[in-house]
Amino acid sequence: MDKQRHWDSASRDRTTFALKCEFPLRLKLLRWLGRQTWLPRGQDLLLRMLCDPQTAPHFFFEIDFFGQRYRGDLAHYIDWVVFCYGAAPYSEVSLLKEVVAELRSRRCSPVNFFDVGANVGHHTLFMAPLADCVLAFEPFPPLRSLIEEKISLNALNNVVVVPFGLGERDETLEYFPGKGANPGAGTFLPNGQIHVEDSVKLTVRNGDLLCEERNFPRIDLLKVDVEGFEPFVFRGLANRIGRDRPVILTELTDASRDGFGSEAGFRASFYKSARFAEVTGRNGCEFKLRRFVYEASFEALIVPPEMAEFVETRLDG
Repeated sequence: MDKQRHWDSASRDRTTFALKCEFPLRLKLLRWLGRQTWLPRGQDLLLRMLCDPQTAPHFFFEIDFFGQRYRGDLAHYIDWVVFCYGAAPYSEVSLLKEVVAELRSRRCSPVNFFDVGANVGHHTLFMAPLADCVLAFEPFPPLRSLIEEKISLNALNNVVVVPFGLGERDETLEYFPGKGANPGAGTFLPNGQIHVEDSVKLTVRNGDLLCEERNFPRIDLLKVDVEGFEPFVFRGLANRIGRDRPVILTELTDASRDGFGSEAGFRASFYKSARFAEVTGRNGCEFKLRRFVYEASFEALIVPPEMAEFVETRLDG
């Protein structure tokens, strides 16, 4: 199907969003199937047969999102996941919710969430009602505008959008936007197989210097998802990570492993005696924590030793 066509011939643009009552029957079925977590296998295949985000027509929608309003486009992969499963991914947001509850049970001070690689603002929007302050770092203007749209739609007053990438030093780098249905898969590390040819120059800031310059608050919970650039983010935030000892949720890929150099290099990026776990979970399902294996884990939870019990009591198997 031509991506410029619209569901049921309904004319929609970025200023017109379909509400739940206006969804075509096929899309109502799509959302229903996405919430059938009892399906043992093949759920994603069924959903893609109904509506493949790689070929879907643009359909701009507005849905409830944990008490907030979420606007998206079915032709955008992250929005498609939210539309189908409720969150992108549900395992991460369910974990973040439990981490915030744990942090609040341990102290009375505010909880501050730093979203590095904020993309379309999914995690930022989810965390806004849970955290006292949310800082969303997103250097790519088209994505940043989607974050600002969510802030405006939900009248959020505790979110600060920071228009820079974070890295090891202050510099201007070539940024390679994601292509097709996943523009959020952009990176500062060129990979011609999955990214568009045309790059743009974006500003990257050393995290420690930027935090000091802007007088940013303590980091209590840090999420980093920057398509292989994670080692540079952590090096630039080394002082703050050592001082604040935040709980950290980060992606781990072959590209980021190359940047860390070794498991020892990865572990040295954090505070002493940190506790590590792998985060897993099917789309639409609660998180599971498993034993961390550096060479095989795709997502890592890092907590300071005083929170080791949080991990130990939740390890699966």
